[in-house]
Amino acid sequence: MAKARKSKPSGKKSKGGGSNLPAIFVILAIIAMIAIYAVKENPDWSKKFDSLTSSETIQKDKTTGNTTAKTQTSKNSQKETKNNTAENKSSQSSTSTTASRDKFDDKAINAQDGAKETAKINSNLPVYSEDDNYYYSSSFDFAWPAYTQDDQIVEHAYYTLRYNEKTEQADWVAYRLKAVDLNKSKFERSNNFRMDPDVKTKSASTSDYKGSGYDRGHLAPAADFSWTKDGMSESFFMSNMSPQEPGFNRGIWRMLEEKVRDWAKSNSEVYVVTGPIYNGKNEKIGKNKVVVPNQYFKVVLELNGKEVKGIGFILENKKATQSLSEYAMSIDDVEKVTGLDFFPIVPDQLENKIESTYNYTLWK
Repeated sequence: MAKARKSKPSGKKSKGGGSNLPAIFVILAIIAMIAIYAVKENPDWSKKFDSLTSSETIQKDKTTGNTTAKTQTSKNSQKETKNNTAENKSSQSSTSTTASRDKFDDKAINAQDGAKETAKINSNLPVYSEDDNYYYSSSFDFAWPAYTQDDQIVEHAYYTLRYNEKTEQADWVAYRLKAVDLNKSKFERSNNFRMDPDVKTKSASTSDYKGSGYDRGHLAPAADFSWTKDGMSESFFMSNMSPQEPGFNRGIWRMLEEKVRDWAKSNSEVYVVTGPIYNGKNEKIGKNKVVVPNQYFKVVLELNGKEVKGIGFILENKKATQSLSEYAMSIDDVEKVTGLDFFPIVPDQLENKIESTYNYTLWK
């Protein structure tokens, strides 16, 4: 009987071996679409997923005994805390500095380098600096009479004045007279009378005096500036003129001007303020209605000698019949008549000494 032959296993794969692959691809595609849709509908889902995976990582590390993630998180937290603390300190420091600066500014009015101003001045005399120094012009280096911000102050190179539009002349003219200047060579009198270009409201004109019978009398005399060509020229501005009786202008007024120059030479320097005085109804001349004063004043201050001193004069606008000394008086007396406050920033004790009394014999 013949033996049965054993069948050999076939080397070919079965036809059904790869038949599941397309189904797997379809499932994966569906999952991917679901994931994309979920992300679009809930953007925070990815953050939550990261949080879950991070948490899962930490959990795994816990299982293996590795605390790296936790330690790193702690370090980051400490770093953030330090940064926040530093920012808070910086913010507090900045706020404190600002508050401190604001507080300083509130108390440091008219001061420099934190030092309060200590100088005592008249309430109506403006302060021009912040270091206990006051504003002086080159024309009058000590001080002008007290004035307000409403006054029209005209500052020339060699003298300063307060112009009064109602009277069309200066209320006062102030300047310093020095021996060293008066001893210089002399310039001839210029006689170039003209309107003052620095008077905003326009000064009187030369035509106002024409045919009036009054001299164009200087308040600050031309001879006081004969040592400088420019100063001489400035003295002929019409703002420095006032209607004066010829007998007064060429008589006792001229004598007083000469006397003041002598005092400047013998006392090194003096400070001079002069101006008109009006009493009641006054005559007016010219198209601009220049008011004719009844009187004139002049005050002189000397601070360089052994005896600091001051003296004042009030003279009628007419030919004088008495000697110059008869018209002398204290500066306080001149203030009472004129209503002006002369030399307002002189310390009170010194001001009282200088202005309350006078001694004509001390002026040599």
